[in-house]
Amino acid sequence: MPSLTPKTNALGFANAYHLLRRTTYNITKAKILDFAAKTPQQALTELFTFNNPVPPSPLNNAGETIVPTAANPTITDSQNTANSVKNDLYWWLYCAVKDPSAQYKIAYFLHILFIADDDASFWTNFDYKELLRFHVNGSLKDLAFRVTQNPRMLLYLNNNLNQNTSPNQNYAREFLELFTILKGPQIATGNYTNYTETDVQQAARVLTGFSLTSSIHLDKNARLTSVDSVTQIPTGQVKVNTHDTGTKTFSAAFGSQSITGGTTETTIKAELQNYINMIFDKDETAKAYCRRIYRYFVGREITSAIETGIIVPLAAALKADNYNIIPAITTLLKSKHFYDEEDSVAGDQTIGNIIRNPVELYLHMFSLLNLQIPLYTANPSAIHSLMGVVTNYASNAGMPVFRPQSVNGYSGYSSSPNYDKNWITTSSLRIRYNNTIDYLINGLTYNGFTFKLYNAPFVKDSGYFSNPGDTDTLVTEFLQMMFVEVPTGDRYNYFKNVFLNNLSTINWLNEWNNYISTGNANNVKIPIDRLVKAMIKSPEFQII
Repeated sequence: MPSLTPKTNALGFANAYHLLRRTTYNITKAKILDFAAKTPQQALTELFTFNNPVPPSPLNNAGETIVPTAANPTITDSQNTANSVKNDLYWWLYCAVKDPSAQYKIAYFLHILFIADDDASFWTNFDYKELLRFHVNGSLKDLAFRVTQNPRMLLYLNNNLNQNTSPNQNYAREFLELFTILKGPQIATGNYTNYTETDVQQAARVLTGFSLTSSIHLDKNARLTSVDSVTQIPTGQVKVNTHDTGTKTFSAAFGSQSITGGTTETTIKAELQNYINMIFDKDETAKAYCRRIYRYFVGREITSAIETGIIVPLAAALKADNYNIIPAITTLLKSKHFYDEEDSVAGDQTIGNIIRNPVELYLHMFSLLNLQIPLYTANPSAIHSLMGVVTNYASNAGMPVFRPQSVNGYSGYSSSPNYDKNWITTSSLRIRYNNTIDYLINGLTYNGFTFKLYNAPFVKDSGYFSNPGDTDTLVTEFLQMMFVEVPTGDRYNYFKNVFLNNLSTINWLNEWNNYISTGNANNVKIPIDRLVKAMIKSPEFQII
């Protein structure tokens, strides 16, 4: 029976690797080995220790600051960076691949909970991402309150147009249907079990007057005149004269509760908070979030037993803890269930059962194979170009980063019943196999820096390979580092044969020893590169 019974003994290599694959974009064998000696609680404590990014905001190609923030309002941008740049995204991806914590995986999870795209302005895109990052160790309830007033969200779902004289229900509808309690079965016309069309209408009334002024809130400097007192991140405004001040009465789905309309900025925000409290007080809201936490970190399938043994108690704890997300994720990720240790067949259900999303495919490859990336402050132009490659290929593979196909988000996270299986299509698989490793084997040079995998020196110097001259040891240790598990039988022999390519094991040993004595990697580079390419382009590397 699935349960949240904690695993308390040391993780070991396989479980440590499993935990890292699910929680971070930065995986190294050294980190796996370090975590192998830790208990799940010890490992999670480290993964959930978050640091601010370095540098604290994106730069232009010349290395100058371009985003005024409350902490650093003065910028040095002599290039007058335009709204059309994507440096905020490239900087975010750089921070994600460099950060060994779970911060950026959780931030992206919050993005798929409260979907917005990146069409408004460069500055609001940065602010939206920072709002998510601020809440990675906070409350979903607090995030719901603040994201409602976020300029990017106000524009994305048109709540800036929602006024007492001309209501706009777009954000009100999606807030219920996609962001919080979600639809239940439709049991009557306009009745979705968890809420009704009446509730959408009343919610839209609550949300009137939350708006922005384009010349202020979308401007890189003026937006700092309107910041949230807690986060110090720019926020929208309350236009009292466009707010519906009447009492809003909701359906029986919410106990026919009434919320008194506010008449000042303070009381209108209190009205919004009362509305959010009403939604988050429902058990189904907590369950909806916990199902999404489960599918993001554990697996797509939620059986009736998992619903009873995992989702229900986890939701009760999440709700009791004011929707603080870290305790709930910690409870789930330290459970025996997460490590599939609840029955006699180890690793058959939760390990290796999720398809890597396109961003994980690239960033995991970078970190596992020790791709050298300069400090952002030393060569931002080169990093922008590299991350531009990542975003281009990720988009073509079905995951336009922070630019979802619709308000429903990304098919890999939102389209049931296949969820993450939707990452694999005929076209996306071709992109995954053909446009990943080859460029890095050959090298990509941007602004004087070459991003290239030097696999022979990596094998020699990383300390990850105990006996590279022995073919089976080298191949096994490579497969262990790159795959969920080392394949056996014919599948193992396939990778071994790709590596040797008719070279005998004795000849390989001689070539390796020659490399060690002369430093000339020419003859060992080719077989190692062949093996690396075969692993990255394999079905086994597509799963985590």
